[in-house]
Amino acid sequence: MRRTVLLRRMALGCILLAGLSLIFASCGKKDAAPKSQSAAVLNATGLPIVKSPVTLSFQGIQMNSTRVGRWDETDLLKSIAEKTGVQIVWDGIPQASWKEKKNLTIASRELPDGFMASMSLSMDEISTLGAEGVLIPLEGLIDQYAPHIKSLMAEYPTYEPSIRSPDGHIYAVAGLEDLGFDSFSAAIIRQDWLDKLGLKMPTTTEEFYNVLKTFKDKDASGTGKTIPFSFLYKESDMLNREVKREFEWMFLPFGVADNPIHIFIEDNGEVVFTADKPGFRDAISYIHRLYAEKLIDVEIFTQDRTLLTNKIRQNNVGVYTDYRLKLSMAAPESESLYTLMPPLKGPNGDQRWLRAQIGITDGAFAITSACKYPEVAMRWLDYINEEDNNIQFRYGMFKEAGWTANEALIPSKDKPGLWEVNIRPSAIPPNDWPFSAPVAVSPVLSPRRLIDKYVAEKGSNLAKNEVCDFYRPYLTKNPYNYPWRFTVEELEELSLLQTELVAFIEKTQAKWIDAGGVEQEWNGYLQQLKRYNVDRYLELYKTAYKRSQAK
Repeated sequence: MRRTVLLRRMALGCILLAGLSLIFASCGKKDAAPKSQSAAVLNATGLPIVKSPVTLSFQGIQMNSTRVGRWDETDLLKSIAEKTGVQIVWDGIPQASWKEKKNLTIASRELPDGFMASMSLSMDEISTLGAEGVLIPLEGLIDQYAPHIKSLMAEYPTYEPSIRSPDGHIYAVAGLEDLGFDSFSAAIIRQDWLDKLGLKMPTTTEEFYNVLKTFKDKDASGTGKTIPFSFLYKESDMLNREVKREFEWMFLPFGVADNPIHIFIEDNGEVVFTADKPGFRDAISYIHRLYAEKLIDVEIFTQDRTLLTNKIRQNNVGVYTDYRLKLSMAAPESESLYTLMPPLKGPNGDQRWLRAQIGITDGAFAITSACKYPEVAMRWLDYINEEDNNIQFRYGMFKEAGWTANEALIPSKDKPGLWEVNIRPSAIPPNDWPFSAPVAVSPVLSPRRLIDKYVAEKGSNLAKNEVCDFYRPYLTKNPYNYPWRFTVEELEELSLLQTELVAFIEKTQAKWIDAGGVEQEWNGYLQQLKRYNVDRYLELYKTAYKRSQAK
């Protein structure tokens, strides 16, 4: 299954929110939606949706892809337009320029009828844009015109609370793809190196140190270029990023569930700030010890995924962090040389792994105040969430066996009665292999029962499920990417606090890992946190969590 698993995002678009606040401040009063014109054209049930053709314009992020194209010109959307009478004109903006284009669109008030595409809007933006009247409330439209969406929402009790803004309204529908993935990262180790050197699988932080040291001292790769342990220090600058190939798992043995925002909900329900705990200090001291002895890749601060993949495929890396073991950074012919490493036990016996929120992606579908046909838009959204359309919208259009005109779902060879994504013929370049459906947009809710009913599981998903099964006994009770929800006033305050605080922590942490000094400088660091108003930062999260638990 193709999409980003989703996931749950912490609503933290700091710099963007600060920009949006300035935009809204210049716009004056709350926008007023035009009077709906749907009554003259809308069929309340059945097909077509409208008595005469209606065109709706949507704008959204187009994630990085080698296959650039217009989603509204795919086979599936053409077919849906014929059946519904609703033509979608979709303005897909490349990921690199989406943030700027979105801000300009909002500031100009030359709004599309809606925003459509997973992760086009963060939950912070949704709450702010809703409060300003840029987005209209959807709950009434869902109740009256979206029985399929309403039924799908009922299958996931946490879904509706997660998309409601603090003012009680639903301003955007989130995408949902339940593949059962409840953790994002894996610690992967060379089993053949352990066997060759007579080493046991490390189970504690001290054993892990000794294994890495032996890898280095014995030049386990045999190339003279052995890198005992490598990872990405920070995979991206997004605070709501999925933590897949980083090193947060190294804090867990020391009793700290650290993550990009340094806020976590412990098993007892206490919301804590992670970066002032003694365990945070001890974890950094341990990581510096490995780094100073060149047991950790010296290029962790600068390398990207491509460079790390090359090192792994040159058989130089003993341990690395990845999303899954198979079908990922390791070369296919070398996958059998690696195995999963269990969570390490720390000095006090702590042994945990970070849980991740399953499969929800914010900002997949929202209707703006400029839309003259909001009821039509909601009926269209509900129609694409019917079973057949839902699956095709997410994975590709149903086609016959042997279909090679574009990427689509074809009858599975190995699992009769199910569908699978066809394989691109080797003679066709990736750029010439278009999608048959707007799969990267996915404003649909796809529960596991529906996916299993139609689609044969891909090898990459089977590989990820193996990882999830392995780490599930160790998972924290709460996800590191909890769906935080803040009021507009809280967001404005949070954006200012968070930008400086997180930057300070990241800079200090990197310095300590590289040069040491965490023990000697710890007390001064704690005083600096106070100056960055860490107590208020934590209080904002505690307030948001308390509010979410009261509903």
